[in-house]
Amino acid sequence: MKFIVSEQHKSQEKRKIIFFSALIAIFIAGFILMFISSSELSNKVIAAVGTFFLAKYLLHAYQNIKNNDNSYPVVEILEAQEKIDISHKGAVVSMPLSDIESLRIQSIKGNVKSLLLTTKSFSNLRFEGYENLAEMAELLKKYTPAGKIKNATWYHR
Repeated sequence: MKFIVSEQHKSQEKRKIIFFSALIAIFIAGFILMFISSSELSNKVIAAVGTFFLAKYLLHAYQNIKNNDNSYPVVEILEAQEKIDISHKGAVVSMPLSDIESLRIQSIKGNVKSLLLTTKSFSNLRFEGYENLAEMAELLKKYTPAGKIKNATWYHR
């Protein structure tokens, strides 16, 4: 069964990036104002360093917004072959389902919000925002060792 990230999750993440980018732009404007209006060297250095680091974040945020639709991997659970295929930008990584060590199902108000999968080969995999996440959880439960499935009501990000 193939799982893709929902359009709702993609747009929600894009809104978060735009909001924080606007907030960072306000801080950069404040640093520039501080740089121009201050006569002390220490304030100018702080403003220049702050502007430099925040501008790097803005560049990264722009790239995230531009590549938003292509930045989420597609997960395919192949029960017949007993493996998980994770494909992203043309590359496919396969993992046997027997490598699953534990599964944590994180839910809010009965709705599955994310899955944390601990494996032998990749250590931790997190699945969030995928369509049919509850179905993915049920499939992964079949291959998780007994006693290693935990339902977490506290949602960890």
